[in-house]
Amino acid sequence: MSAKKKKAPQDSTPIGYGKPPVHSRFRKGQSGNPTGKRRRGEAERAEELIRQEAYRLLTIREGEKVTRMPALQAVIRSQITSAAKGSVPAQRAVVKVVQDIEAEARARRTGGTANKKLKNDLDGMTDKELEDILRAARNDES
Repeated sequence: MSAKKKKAPQDSTPIGYGKPPVHSRFRKGQSGNPTGKRRRGEAERAEELIRQEAYRLLTIREGEKVTRMPALQAVIRSQITSAAKGSVPAQRAVVKVVQDIEAEARARRTGGTANKKLKNDLDGMTDKELEDILRAARNDES
């Protein structure tokens, strides 16, 4: 028996799925990317995934009440609840976010930049000073 296989001539190429005939593979004047849409990078895809997860609706149970809210809102509620229960790092984070939001709103109202002193208040503040401020705020509400 003969173990030799016949080879196809070099000028013929296989034609089939994903292998169109050579004469029609690349047409002159036709772009390889006809829509012109660019591919998104990894960072853009990651940002989109984070945005989707942040605004994904969750079902939250508070006692007997069931509420649907975005995941970001649930995280903010949890942070504020933790701060109200006495967690100093949570209190510091909540106060900093509120100060930043108020400083930005003040800057928009006045048309200038926000007072930089307000932004740096928490950096130099001790836990004792923060607790005193919160205690005074609670007494004002009463």
